[in-house]
Amino acid sequence: MTESAAKLLAALDDFLERERQRNNGKSPALNPGQRKQFLWPRQSISRQYNVKPTDFTRSFRFETHGEAFDVLLAETPFGIFGKCEDLKAEAKGTTLEQMLANLEREVEPLFSRQFAIARTLGLRRRFEGNISELEPADHLKLLYCEDRDVAHAAMFEIEAHSGSGDFGPALVRILEDDSHPYRRTAQWCTLDILEDLPNVIRDEEWQTKCFAAIRSLLDSAEDDYARTIYKAGDVLGDHVANEHAQELLVDVARNGRSPIGRRSAIHGLFHLCEWRPDSVPEVLDALQAIGRTDPEPTLRAYASSLADCIAHGMPHGPDPVLPQDAA
Repeated sequence: MTESAAKLLAALDDFLERERQRNNGKSPALNPGQRKQFLWPRQSISRQYNVKPTDFTRSFRFETHGEAFDVLLAETPFGIFGKCEDLKAEAKGTTLEQMLANLEREVEPLFSRQFAIARTLGLRRRFEGNISELEPADHLKLLYCEDRDVAHAAMFEIEAHSGSGDFGPALVRILEDDSHPYRRTAQWCTLDILEDLPNVIRDEEWQTKCFAAIRSLLDSAEDDYARTIYKAGDVLGDHVANEHAQELLVDVARNGRSPIGRRSAIHGLFHLCEWRPDSVPEVLDALQAIGRTDPEPTLRAYASSLADCIAHGMPHGPDPVLPQDAA
């Protein structure tokens, strides 16, 4: 492990330990919900009404979340327009009061995002900078942000530098994490980065640890929040698709403790056959056995269906819904 990789791993371990203490130990995984893409600034409402910059002739002091900002005002036949240049936000209303109320609603997504970043990084006030300007260790921490779009942005920053190999050990630690409440978001992002696993983790020892972490993730899955468990099987079968992935998927599909993990592995095996035609005999044997013996009736039917699809060169249908999905 390089010195840079060791520092990133140590920073992540410190972060996870602080979160563990704050949550009084291991916390159940929380469902992060759907990702809501954040775009800022929003479309200019004054431009839609052809309000010119010179129409903003006076200013007003606007307060929200304990801070005050200057708002430029334009009174027009279409209503009162407000422009807050500090927040890159605009609003419109028939009265000053209505415009300010609309402006407060308009900037709330921005403040919500900035506060979410601050909470994750342990900052004392809202984060006003750009995620791209943060240190690599902070990008790792933001994978755990309650705002999935923030985690997504951090993921892109890590991907841009993942070829250095420095992130590998820390990414494996994220896959091993069983305590942080928002671990499913972080693990989904990690698995997305690991679609290029051989280039992200070049050290053979850490590659072995990575496969072991994914095996444990699949085997212990009690939920599929953020479709993280599904993603694990897909990454192994449709992206990594080597002999280690094949061995792991067959083992989990046949012997895994978690029905959610077995479903993911079964799905991964279908895609593995597309990339490794020589795996077809073993995969068909495994799926046919699962179709006879899996304790979950839904998975027996699913495995048998995929075996038929592979044998006849047909595309697969949707993944089945398990009773655990409703939990």
